[in-house]
Amino acid sequence: MKRSGAVFYALLITALLVAGIVTAFYFAWQIGYAQAIFVLVGIILSFILAPTVHEMGHLWFAKAVKMECVFVKFFCFKLYRKGGKLRFGFASPFAADQTQVVPKVGGNMRSRARLYTLGGLICSGACLVVLAATAVVFGALGRTSFLLWGALPYFGYLFFLNVLPLEYASGKTDVLIAKGIKNATPAEQTMVAAMEIQGQLYEGKSYLEIDESLYFDLPQLCEDEPMFAVILDLRYRYYLEKEDLEKAGDCLNRLAQIQCYMPDKELEKLAAELTYVHSLLGDIERATESGKLCANFLQGDSLSAKRILLAFSLATGKTEAVEPLIKQALAARKTERLAGVRKHEELLLDRLQGV
Repeated sequence: MKRSGAVFYALLITALLVAGIVTAFYFAWQIGYAQAIFVLVGIILSFILAPTVHEMGHLWFAKAVKMECVFVKFFCFKLYRKGGKLRFGFASPFAADQTQVVPKVGGNMRSRARLYTLGGLICSGACLVVLAATAVVFGALGRTSFLLWGALPYFGYLFFLNVLPLEYASGKTDVLIAKGIKNATPAEQTMVAAMEIQGQLYEGKSYLEIDESLYFDLPQLCEDEPMFAVILDLRYRYYLEKEDLEKAGDCLNRLAQIQCYMPDKELEKLAAELTYVHSLLGDIERATESGKLCANFLQGDSLSAKRILLAFSLATGKTEAVEPLIKQALAARKTERLAGVRKHEELLLDRLQGV
């Protein structure tokens, strides 16, 4: 369905949501003040619980197919991994709900990715059926639950909004992504390849030890497609480990050209890697300029930040900073959960120490 059809469908579902809420509240108000309060409570709870069930569904299925949570945001809450540990925090309720995971093993990635993608919708649908059936049963027994009738409209809205293979302004529905995985459309084929690379990195392979076809035997993508930047970044790290600085630099320059499509966090990482490559090439002026754009990142405790600072210190002749940075890098190894990435970073550090 084209974007105009998706907009029409979204407006239709939103209108039905409003109609459902108004209807539930109207009939409850006709019976009594207390019943109307129960409907309002049900509405409020649904705005919290419906996205929670959806995102937890993704996590449950991710765990079932051997994937690990990196980040999940639902309503105004989030779980995020920091320092190797999963932490709880608050987030803007207006930000898009999402779940990010990393495969813990490679193999059979297409079917695993589809299950993970559909997990939220499956759990949302199951919850909607249970709530609707319970509401009907209570009504048949003469004990109408206005709490449930208040909650049902938004649970139904969130489910039906995502049940068709559509692309909204905020992105693709889970069903559209799952369909793309099944049909091996360009974006989803690239996504599966990237997930396979991540799974093998988690198992302990470094970038260069992974079959190069996963990096290069892929369809062409548009620049504004998120997976375009993802696969370019993976290719950069492959070339970096291969000691092909020219092609690694080309990947970074290509990423710099599409920075308008990249989130701020990724731009900071891009600037950090530019600092690293410029340092290796002895271009101190550009390395310094890039370093200013990622100062916060370089002040962090990550293994990559220490590696980049070490390269910059060596390039600028700050020998007094070398030994402390090496010690800090060795201490930072435990913060990297992917064994293959840790192996990659240690290899780059070894090369720097041999300079």
